[in-house]
Amino acid sequence: MTHLGSDFPPGAGVLDLMYESPFTLLTCGYDTYIRYWDLRASVRKCVMEWEEPHDSTLYCLQTDGNHLLATGSSYYGVVRLWDRRQRACLHAFPLTSTPLSSPVYCLRFTTKHLYAALSYNLHVLDFQNP
Repeated sequence: MTHLGSDFPPGAGVLDLMYESPFTLLTCGYDTYIRYWDLRASVRKCVMEWEEPHDSTLYCLQTDGNHLLATGSSYYGVVRLWDRRQRACLHAFPLTSTPLSSPVYCLRFTTKHLYAALSYNLHVLDFQNP
């Protein structure tokens, strides 16, 4: 058994993780970072990280297994799409308005649709008919 990372501040817990292979995984959580880990390289330091631009907790993540990542944040039901080859997010989709703020608890996507579970409903983004 081992621990990933070191010197994280108190409260920087992981809320979601996703294995891509037996040696690589992605994590996200309270400290607003997406981290890409390669266990062959190091268990103490991630090999890449991306920061959520509005300091929101990241509840969930999903990847297409290639370059695209999607994250669900804690405020206003915001889903962000990321390209691993870039530092900044590609696009943000706010799914709620201020009075109905909800975290994105879970998300899944394909090349045609993105599904996001919020506290009161399921949102579907249709990429074929924007």
